[in-house]
Amino acid sequence: MIRPSIEKITQVMLAKGYKVYNNDALDWNLNIIGIRNKNPQPNQFDDTLVVFNQYIGAWSVSYYPITTDPSIHYLKNPILDKGTAVLKEGQYKGAYSIDKHNGNYFALCQRLGKVEVYREKDKDGILQMLNGSIESGFFGINIHKGPKKGRWGSDNHARYSAGCQVFASTYHFQDFMLKCRQAEKSFGNKFTYTLLNEKDFE
Repeated sequence: MIRPSIEKITQVMLAKGYKVYNNDALDWNLNIIGIRNKNPQPNQFDDTLVVFNQYIGAWSVSYYPITTDPSIHYLKNPILDKGTAVLKEGQYKGAYSIDKHNGNYFALCQRLGKVEVYREKDKDGILQMLNGSIESGFFGINIHKGPKKGRWGSDNHARYSAGCQVFASTYHFQDFMLKCRQAEKSFGNKFTYTLLNEKDFE
């Protein structure tokens, strides 16, 4: 994972025409940013989730290891014939809300707006994002917790993601959700998620 500064992230986002929530008079207006590894590897927590917001007139920032890629299991065994979803880089304004992930626990879920995904359907377990396979819609591309210990091992399930953004650590996820709950109190249950690429920072 990489840890670019808020200034650099803001610079990249503005260059792409994306919204940055940077009003220093508004506490808990979260910027939730995923950064995909430039050489993505399934079954690795090699991506970054950055959450930054104004709090009492200053920036607060947290970096978490995540994966933005589906697991090899679902690359080889797509749920749908058209292939496994891989979230396309972009900004999805107001597309997320706090809701139950698979009916089990509260997470940040894609309930309020469409996202774009690539469809991987060759079933070889290799991650390839091809422009011709892009689809837009409601696919349940949620942001949820992963294994408790934050590493691949006996506590990790091979079917951790069919396209979701997944935390390496349950403890990090809990910290993230506390921030989301604070934001919900101030701005309602509506969140924007932005996915960038490590190449954007080179």
